[in-house]
Amino acid sequence: MSVRIIQALVAIGLMTSASAAFGQASLHEVKAASELPTWKSITVGQHRGVNAVRNALDDARMAVGDFAYEILGRPAFAFAREPRQLDLVLLSVGALGFDQGGTLAEIHARAIRLGFELCPEEVGPQLRLQYRNQPVGEFLHVAMKPQRTYGGDLTDFTLANSGAGLSLLGGGAHPDLVVARNVVFVFVRPSSAQVAIVPDP
Repeated sequence: MSVRIIQALVAIGLMTSASAAFGQASLHEVKAASELPTWKSITVGQHRGVNAVRNALDDARMAVGDFAYEILGRPAFAFAREPRQLDLVLLSVGALGFDQGGTLAEIHARAIRLGFELCPEEVGPQLRLQYRNQPVGEFLHVAMKPQRTYGGDLTDFTLANSGAGLSLLGGGAHPDLVVARNVVFVFVRPSSAQVAIVPDP
C-alpha cells in the first residue's frame, strides 16, 4: 500500500474510524493530567537536524509521507539541542469530554486545561523511531503545534501501522477540523502533573 493511499485513509479515519489504540487510551472522561499514568517515555534530541532524522527513518525502513517529509525540513520545525526524556500519554477525544467529537482547537485547549502539554514537533519522528511494536491497524495522532507546508497547509503527524509497515504521515491540522470521539491523540504528561481543573468558559 502506497504512502499516498495511507494518507488518504488517515484523513478518513480521523473523522470516522476507531484506532486500535482506543483500547490503550483512557475509556472514561479524564479530569486532570495526574489521573493518567505514562504510556511511553521517549527521548528527543538524539538526532541533530532534519538530515539525521530522515536518514534514521530511512535506515529503519519506515515510510514517510510527502507532507510529513516536507514539514520535517521547514525552518520553523524545532529540534532539541540536548537529549531530553518526555513522558507521553494516549487520550481519546471522548476521554477529553467530547462525546460527539470536537474540533482540533477544542481538543488541544481542553487537554491543556487539564494539565497535559502539546508535543514538541520532534516527538512525531522520534516516537516513530522508538515505537517499533505498533499494532497493525493503529493510528496515533500527535497533538502538536501544526507546521505549514510550502503551500501553506497546516499539517501535523500521524503514526500508522496499516499492515504494510510502519509509517510517519502528515495530515490536515486546521483548528476547525472536526475529529471523531474515538480518535486517539498523543500528549505530553508533565512529570509532576498536579493540575487544578479550570472550568470551560
